[in-house]
Amino acid sequence: MQRKKGFTLIELLVVIAVIALLLAILMPALQKAKEQGQRVVCQSNLKNYGVAIFMYTGDNDDKFCNPGSCYFSQSSAYPVESGLASPIHLRWCNGDLYLRNHPEYAGPFFSYLQDARAFICPTFSRIAHQTSQDHFYQADAGNLKNYKPWYNYTMNAYLGSPGSSVQKSRVVKLAEVRHPAETFSFTEESALVDTRYNVSGLNDTYMIPGNDSMIEGWLNTTGSYRLIRPGPEGVGPFWDVIGGFHHAPSGDQLAGRGNCALLDGHVEAHSREETFPLAWPR
Repeated sequence: MQRKKGFTLIELLVVIAVIALLLAILMPALQKAKEQGQRVVCQSNLKNYGVAIFMYTGDNDDKFCNPGSCYFSQSSAYPVESGLASPIHLRWCNGDLYLRNHPEYAGPFFSYLQDARAFICPTFSRIAHQTSQDHFYQADAGNLKNYKPWYNYTMNAYLGSPGSSVQKSRVVKLAEVRHPAETFSFTEESALVDTRYNVSGLNDTYMIPGNDSMIEGWLNTTGSYRLIRPGPEGVGPFWDVIGGFHHAPSGDQLAGRGNCALLDGHVEAHSREETFPLAWPR
């Protein structure tokens, strides 16, 4: 009776090597497909934000909501935020204020976001579990009871803001925006910081590159709002920049692109270098 011949060690090693080679070839393609899917989800989320802005202004005499309270009913601390030194700056990752579960804390604009699938980009949700580099977060994170990143879409601070620091820069009504197709209502922020480009990471509900006096200096230097760029080759660091974790180069999760909901209704991805021209409504 002839004995059955099994695989030799060399044959097994060859099979393993072939499988490893196939995985090495397929994994980047699978990762790319996953990231593409996440970008599509993110764009769909922001599309709903754009619709919400139109609905809100339509119901409120063409006026924008206050970016400082576009999510929450108040900027002062809620009882659930006791123990936090700067609660407003940790709301983006405070699970006790996740408005889907706690609508009692929501401001008037939030009711227009009920159709939004989520308030956070799935790609950002993944990278947010890295340590945030924002200085407010680092100073206060130890006091946070329920860490849950749940939003990273922030409103353009130059739209409707009552804040004194941007009185010369803001517009109050949608009709006052000079280039709606080139001005975002909401955009993505990142909790990561590159101090050459941005002083703060994601820490509040609004995107503000700089205040009136900073803008005046930038305009005097460049001569045009379209030429105002953050960074060493620009005008220096902004306070906030568009998060760049989509299409980001290896090792730099701020140097890619972030999705923006433009005021003509479409969504596009833009780099941090384009933050100010896309935020400036005048």
